[in-house]
Amino acid sequence: MELLLTTMERHATLDDVRRLYVAHAAELRQALSRLAPSLDADDLLQEVFLVAIARPEALLVAESPRAWLYGIAVKLAATRVRSSKVRRFFGLENAERIETSVDAPGRTLEQRDAQRAVTAALASVSSAKREAFVLFELQGLSGEEVAQALSIPLKTVWTRLFHARREVTAAVERQLLTEARTSGLRREEIQP
Repeated sequence: MELLLTTMERHATLDDVRRLYVAHAAELRQALSRLAPSLDADDLLQEVFLVAIARPEALLVAESPRAWLYGIAVKLAATRVRSSKVRRFFGLENAERIETSVDAPGRTLEQRDAQRAVTAALASVSSAKREAFVLFELQGLSGEEVAQALSIPLKTVWTRLFHARREVTAAVERQLLTEARTSGLRREEIQP
């Protein structure tokens, strides 16, 4: 569901941003928790919409408001992750990872395990590949929307996705083998 802006001379209003929030906040929060799992996704989400409110002219010219919001989210998450690493390096914050995801009561152990496995696998992939993978494979953006959100050519999106898929698959397989070894199971007994 995209925000409809009919003319370029129209001013983006708080109501426009509010409609975007209602339409996309949940999926953006999920993407932020995947892109920056060690940070508070709700805080990042709030910052995304503060940027949207502060830049109404960019909303007017955005080809896809959804992709524009994802672009803000990706850049913001990357900046906050870098800042967090620098603060940890200098001892300015506790280096322990704080779990920020909130599990729904109905989630099964398998679903939680799968989420942890995907999070760990994504951590092993470069940020450029991870961003493309999360937006396309996990958030469901089209290739064109990913290209717009990341400000990269469409062919670059497909290249990053190709390599990210291979690396994520390899990381998950390594995790399964590690679990098999520690649990005493043979490789064939672990489901890929």
